[in-house]
Amino acid sequence: MKTNTPATATAAPAALSIQGLNTYFFTAKQLVKAVRDVDLIIPSGKTVAMVGESGCGKSMTALSILRLVPPPGRIVSGQINFAGEDLLQLPSTEMHRIRGNRIAMIFQDPMTALNPVFTIGNQIGETLRHHKGLSKAQALEHSIELLHQVGIPNAQQRYRDYPHQLSGGMRQRVMIAIALSCDPSLLIADEPTTALDVTIQAQIMALLNKQQQQRQMSTLLISHDLGVVAQNADIVAIMYDGLIVEQAEVQTIFSNPQHPYTQELLNCIPKIGRDRHKRLEVRQQQDSFWLSCPAEFAPQESQMAPLQHIAANHFVRRWS
Repeated sequence: MKTNTPATATAAPAALSIQGLNTYFFTAKQLVKAVRDVDLIIPSGKTVAMVGESGCGKSMTALSILRLVPPPGRIVSGQINFAGEDLLQLPSTEMHRIRGNRIAMIFQDPMTALNPVFTIGNQIGETLRHHKGLSKAQALEHSIELLHQVGIPNAQQRYRDYPHQLSGGMRQRVMIAIALSCDPSLLIADEPTTALDVTIQAQIMALLNKQQQQRQMSTLLISHDLGVVAQNADIVAIMYDGLIVEQAEVQTIFSNPQHPYTQELLNCIPKIGRDRHKRLEVRQQQDSFWLSCPAEFAPQESQMAPLQHIAANHFVRRWS
């Protein structure tokens, strides 16, 4: 069986590629390996979704790309290649110019990500003035246009609103406007539909897809919502315990999952026609998946199985 990494197995041009990324937290009680040996490629103009349960390392991977890992966390090793440069080797000043400009991020909770004491116009304008060098008047004009683009009505009036004056869906649109303000080539969307009802979720994802197509952006979509992933992703990386355990095109993940953890995730989705007397399989949170994992996929002598290339653009972490 050929062993290869997603970054080296595809000929598609990459907006960003990650190789051997390890991010650990050095606490007084224990060493927490939040991200382990992650290899990932985000092709230009495509959406790659990272899927997994809470605490599996999805958001920490995103924060590692931006070099925003909070202490006592630290990126221990790896490469993150973007536009011909390894982001982990750049000086802080250069990374500061890339972050929020060429690589932008939509954070999970817009109510906490937005500053409650500044108007939304000020917060969009600050990004434009900092990265694009626009005057206050130019930033105002561009900010209003961005609010129009993300579907906020009466943008000239809402520009002066504070975050608490907007609904959850409107706040999320403001976050998208801030992220898109500098025309990034890569957008990281961390749970962009969390806490929104289904109708607003669909609107937000439609907005992101439209902006991606118009701007030719690449997107890293972080989610635990398999419905959102199925409808919006091109490639899916399944994450568990800091590891990518399976990666493939979205159709392959849903029609032919090979890793038992991926299969368990998909089995949790209620299906039309399922025997209503059959209970969904639920794993207790304190139980590690590895305890009942088949030997072909389980750790051996504290070593994790390698990520194997089993078919075209399909990778599974197993021994053979």
